[in-house]
Amino acid sequence: MEQSREEFLEQFGGDYGYPDAPRGVDQMRAADFKRLQGTVYLDHAGAALYSEPQMADVVKDLTSNFYGNPHSQSDSSMAATDQVTAARHQVLKYFNASPRDYKCIFTSGATAALKLVGECFPWSRESCYMYTMENHNSVLGIREYALSKGATALAVDIEEDKGLEKNHGSPSSGLFKISRHSNQRRGGDVLSQNCQNGSLSTVSENNWNLFAFPSECNFSGQKFNLNLVKLIKEGNLVGLPSQQQQ
Repeated sequence: MEQSREEFLEQFGGDYGYPDAPRGVDQMRAADFKRLQGTVYLDHAGAALYSEPQMADVVKDLTSNFYGNPHSQSDSSMAATDQVTAARHQVLKYFNASPRDYKCIFTSGATAALKLVGECFPWSRESCYMYTMENHNSVLGIREYALSKGATALAVDIEEDKGLEKNHGSPSSGLFKISRHSNQRRGGDVLSQNCQNGSLSTVSENNWNLFAFPSECNFSGQKFNLNLVKLIKEGNLVGLPSQQQQ
């Protein structure tokens, strides 16, 4: 085991264990996750474990303060409301997201959050839902909401030429190649103009389109360039026309 560890660190030591952090991952594990001694846990990204110091802080907070229903107006309820509000602001600050433009909604997990998107998105028969094949299962599930409202669903594969990015510096539309799969649509009256040939063109002023991709696929581990967001918003991605998009 020790030999395997040394071989691993020799190959990946430069990137392993948060090298620029005040404490390395081995120190954190030994001090904050004592219960893991002799255990291998491989799902931390999907179900992060709580640390002993976190639990100690939570117990101290709950045994020192009185929190009521955050939807009421009593002193204990307002104390709970203040904590929830502070947590929301902390999340928005982490993502550099202005409270003027974004809302933080707590859910039970990624699946519940994506379900909300599918249920609340303003689908129409002119909408297109485009998603990458490499994706979270629940992202794929959003297509059922889109199709049930008459929208078109389209799966794509996106390849990135990292060599071009290295040579050109900033990412551009030429760095990505989109391979389209067949359109999916329900009903006899097929109005799939805005998904024809894989485009997200605007058919009317009232239709909304949705493109979904993960920063990292939780199945295959494939990572996507986050600059896709900027390119798609600007209409500069090959396969997506430059006309105004909603």
